[in-house]
Amino acid sequence: MSVRATVLVVADDPGSRESVGHALRATGYAVETAASGAHGLECLRRGGFEVAVVDITLPDISGLELLRALRDQAPDLEVVFVTGGGSLRAAIEAIDGAAFAYLTKPVEMDHLLAVLAKAVERGRLTRALRESEARHRLISEHITDGVFLVDTEGRVVFANRRAEELSGYSQAEFGDRSILSLLTPESLERAEARAAAARTGATLPPFFEAELVRKDGSRIWVEAHDTAIVRDGLVVGRLGVVRDVAERKRAEAELARQRETIYQSEKLAAMGQLLAGVAHELNNPLSVVIGHAAILRNTAEASVAERAGKIAQAAERCARIVKNFLALARQRPLEREPVSLNQIVREGVELVAYQLRVDDVAVVLDLADDVPTLWADSHQLHQVVVNLISNAHHAMRETAGPRRLTLHTRTAAGRAQVVLEVADTGPGVAAEHRPRLFEPFFTTKPAGEGTGLGLALCRGVVEEHQGRITLASGEGQGAVFRIELPVEAAELRPPEPPHAAPAAPVRGCTVLVVDDEPEIARMLADMLAGDGHRVETAADGFEALARLDRAVYDLVLCDLRMPKLDGAGFYREVARRRPELLPRIVFVTGDTLTPESTRFLARAGAPTVTKPLTPDDIHRVTQQVLRNHLSRR
Repeated sequence: MSVRATVLVVADDPGSRESVGHALRATGYAVETAASGAHGLECLRRGGFEVAVVDITLPDISGLELLRALRDQAPDLEVVFVTGGGSLRAAIEAIDGAAFAYLTKPVEMDHLLAVLAKAVERGRLTRALRESEARHRLISEHITDGVFLVDTEGRVVFANRRAEELSGYSQAEFGDRSILSLLTPESLERAEARAAAARTGATLPPFFEAELVRKDGSRIWVEAHDTAIVRDGLVVGRLGVVRDVAERKRAEAELARQRETIYQSEKLAAMGQLLAGVAHELNNPLSVVIGHAAILRNTAEASVAERAGKIAQAAERCARIVKNFLALARQRPLEREPVSLNQIVREGVELVAYQLRVDDVAVVLDLADDVPTLWADSHQLHQVVVNLISNAHHAMRETAGPRRLTLHTRTAAGRAQVVLEVADTGPGVAAEHRPRLFEPFFTTKPAGEGTGLGLALCRGVVEEHQGRITLASGEGQGAVFRIELPVEAAELRPPEPPHAAPAAPVRGCTVLVVDDEPEIARMLADMLAGDGHRVETAADGFEALARLDRAVYDLVLCDLRMPKLDGAGFYREVARRRPELLPRIVFVTGDTLTPESTRFLARAGAPTVTKPLTPDDIHRVTQQVLRNHLSRR
């Protein structure tokens, strides 16, 4: 038979010890007896007992004193007192002393057995509860999640150690504080909407993200899960478990940033291809306009020549815009030279001065006199200034006035940096637009009024100069764009040789122009004929090779990009058939070079001239090649 429980019987009367012991053993209890209090404590130290049956009167110690000693030594021991006097006062003291029960002599064994069974049951339940509480306390205090227990009013009644760490509040500091008071206004709104949806029976995700405001005012993102605590069919509270997801949020933000960077890179690459294609299509007609305008300026009467000069100036400005597009597409290197930022600002304002006056925009130039000279690309910086002025002008159209545009230059960082600020009195930039302000194709203008390329171009140019452009104003304060550019040392160039008497121009040579664009070929022929040369044209590389087989040419001016046989293929065939002609080949490029074309030109080392073409460019390169050719004869 299995042992029901272990019992210690402490009584000084041998008959009582034996009778009680015998009765208990007969019903399955393991029993040990002691004749005194000291003996009973000694037995308790040797082995564990669940219940002690103690005579309240002992020769060496009172039963009440023994009870306190037993409690100190074995807190989980259940004690049943046996008394012969039936003293009510002794019984009350026994119960107040945490005894389970008291029995009066003579003891009825059935009653004693019933009391012992209840004492054993309570002892085991007490130990199980204590062990359960210890397990739950161990779990709640050592898990990495915060645990909140709240009542039906949302007040925190329990918070584990991790919950205290996450919130910054101790258990005592919560008091009657509502769990919702820890949420930011945005998270509180979402939590209330979630609770309202739950009351309608809607199916909700088990977790939701919220931002907590800690005791010190800092914020932390958590993932929360709450469960209703139901007793007898009624909700008596809620259990909330929260997990710190700040690191995950940072990782997600970094991943989003990387994805956005890739996305922007892809957009820029697509934009580069688009702009390169547009530039190529524009370069040919611009070359025709510039070339013929120059020819008219040199050959026509004064009034026509003056008009041709204006046409040439406008076309050259268009050509600079094309070059700026190519710079934005990262297909054109900077053309650095000493640059006065103040002068660029003045020229930019002059360019749009009429439109500003029409819209009653007052311009304030606050330009410092001591701004150092920059080593920069003046055309690209000019484009940046004009873009910022145009944007400010457009923004101020939305305001009633007064309208004021302020351009301010100064030095910074110990004169190692030059700063330009362009400020307007418009409505400013909305907070939601600021993160995307410099993205390509992003615009706040109505459809048809903006491409979204202006500020992207500005940022590209400024960063290409190792500078920085930022929006330095708040919403509703007008916009202030700040550009910071480093003051870089100019490249050291070898001193120019003393000016010699200009050499007489080379004339009377035979030139072959190879270009698939008839207008370009005709314009180049007219330019070269104006220099006194005999000129023939070919529409592609195959036709040019056929002409080389029939005639001798002092110079070949060849387009790089052509159908059928392009410039690179033509050059390779000439190297195979007539290698002596290679030093006399000049390539015309459209400034939209592929990596393969760039590598080819580097290997060939042939002179190049870039579209849109100008008479000066053509004259300079052809005279140089012809002089070298004639010197070898």
